[in-house]
Amino acid sequence: MINLGEGEKVVYEVRKHWYILLVESLVTSALFLVPWVVFFGLDSLNVELSNKEGTLLFFFAVLWLFMTWITFMVIWTNYYLDVWLITTKRIIDIEQFSLFSRDMSEFRLDRIQDVTIEVKGILPTLLHFGDVHVQTAGADRDFIIKGVPNPYKFRDILVKEHDRAAAEVSSKSGTR
Repeated sequence: MINLGEGEKVVYEVRKHWYILLVESLVTSALFLVPWVVFFGLDSLNVELSNKEGTLLFFFAVLWLFMTWITFMVIWTNYYLDVWLITTKRIIDIEQFSLFSRDMSEFRLDRIQDVTIEVKGILPTLLHFGDVHVQTAGADRDFIIKGVPNPYKFRDILVKEHDRAAAEVSSKSGTR
């Protein structure tokens, strides 16, 4: 999936903060409860269903549970496959949009011009996650990584690797 160059090693790998998965999963969890609420609601109202109606209701309940389970698995897969890698030569952003849609961006570490951390709100502050904005030379837009756990650690590692890569490039070109 990811081809590393000769002598290139992964220095740091990070996925979105667990809170992002929790928020995305809450709606699916609520939808998962709908058939149970319907069954207990009908039971508490003493609604009598014919055998055919009961079978049909059971079929749709199982179908509903199956669909919500698939939805949760897609959310989890997207969460798990979204990954950012800092290597000794570049940063790689793999963003999974759906099961069959992925975007992979990368740029060399020596092209970094600015790294900005953005932590907005009480929960991101308390849970230590935020967004990292990376500006590169010659790029039309910022490289934005959302929901990074410990964004300050991510920035520190990124800046350290950038400094090392920039020093390596300048020593190869003969300028110091």
